[in-house]
Amino acid sequence: MVNNSRVIVVLIAGILIVALALFKVGDDKGGSFVGLCVYSTSGFSVLTNGTVSVGVSATLKPGEVYLLEGRLYRSRSGLRMDPSKVKFSEPTFPLKELRGAYWPSRGLYLLTPERIRLGLPLNVPKGAYVLIRGLFYGVRFYPVTYTQTVPPEGPEDGMPWWVGGVVIYSGRRTVLWNGSEEFALYLPYGTKLEVGTRVRVLGIFRRYSMPSIVVDSGDDVSVIGMAPLVRVGEAKIGEIATGSCAVVGRGKSYLRLNCTKLKLYGFKARDGDVIRFEALVRKSSMLCLNCTVERKREELPNGICNFSPGKLAKISGTVTWVKVYGNGFGLANVTYGDCWVLLKLRKSLGVSLRTNETVTAYGTFTTYRGMPALEIESGEDVCSGNC
Repeated sequence: MVNNSRVIVVLIAGILIVALALFKVGDDKGGSFVGLCVYSTSGFSVLTNGTVSVGVSATLKPGEVYLLEGRLYRSRSGLRMDPSKVKFSEPTFPLKELRGAYWPSRGLYLLTPERIRLGLPLNVPKGAYVLIRGLFYGVRFYPVTYTQTVPPEGPEDGMPWWVGGVVIYSGRRTVLWNGSEEFALYLPYGTKLEVGTRVRVLGIFRRYSMPSIVVDSGDDVSVIGMAPLVRVGEAKIGEIATGSCAVVGRGKSYLRLNCTKLKLYGFKARDGDVIRFEALVRKSSMLCLNCTVERKREELPNGICNFSPGKLAKISGTVTWVKVYGNGFGLANVTYGDCWVLLKLRKSLGVSLRTNETVTAYGTFTTYRGMPALEIESGEDVCSGNC
C-alpha cells in the first residue's frame, strides 16, 4: 500500500508540473495561454493545447490558434479564463500528424482507412488525399494545417478511389470495364447506370471476389457519354460494335452471326435474316443496344444450285423422297431442276415431309456421307411452299 501511495503521489506531482509549465505566469493581472479553438458560441469558446483545455469568455473561430492573456481560474466545469488580450498565434504545442483521404459523408471524416471524425471541414475535394496536422479533442480531430498530397498509384482496400470506364452490365449487378479489368459498382439506392455509358465514379475500394467500388452518393457518379462506335471485328471490350451481319444460328436468348464469334444477346431474329446492329462488346458476348432486321430471309435467292459448305443459304424445291431411320433421324431429297440437296431432319425438329411437297428451308450447307446437305436449327426454318 505504501509503495502504491508513493506512485500515485509522484503521478499527481508530474501532472501538476506539466500543467503549470503550460501556462506562462505574468504579472498580477494573470497569465497567458496558447491553444487551438475547438468550440465557439456567442460569448464563449473552448481552447486546447492537446493536454489542457480552457474555457474562454470570448467568441473565437474554431480551427484558429490564439494567444490569450488574462485571469485564469478554476470553475466547476474546469479551467476558465477572462481574457484581457486575444491575438492569433502560431502553435507552441506539439501537433499530431495524420495522413489519409478526406471523406465528408454523413459527417466529416479522414479515412486512414480507419474512420477518424474531423471537427472542421477541409477545403479539398471529396476523396482527396491529405496530410493533416492538428489536435484531438474528444472523439474529433481538429486540423490546424493541411496540404493535399498525391494519391497512391493503385487502389487500397477501404480507401477512396476514382475509376472510369464503360458500364458493361447493369441492373441487379452493375459492372464497369476500365480498359483492363472489371469493377463491380455498388450504387446507392435510386442510382442506375445504362449499359454502354462512359462514367467516372468515386467510391470506397473493396477487394471482394471482383474488385469493387462502394459508391456513397449519386453525386459521386459522373456520366461522360457513350462508348465509342467501332466496326464489328475490330471492336474491343467496352466498345460498341456496329455492322450488318447474317444470323447463322440461335440459342434460347442469343444469336450467332456470320461476322463474329461473339454471341449477340438482347435481340430476336431468324436464321438467314440480315441485321444491322450496335452492340456493346463484353468479354465473351455482345449486348444489343440498337438492332433492326435490315433484310428478311424471305428476300434471299434460292441457293440450292450454289452449294458451298459452311455457307448460310435458303433452298426451295420439291421433295423427291423421304427416308426416316429407326432413331427418328430423317433425310429428305429436295430437288430444283438439275440441282438437289439433302435436308437433314433431326427428330427434335418435329418436322415431317411428304414426297412431291414443295418446301423452303433456311440453314447452313454441310455434307452427309459426302453428299451436299443442309443443316437447319429449328422446325421454324422449314415451311411448305415458297415462304
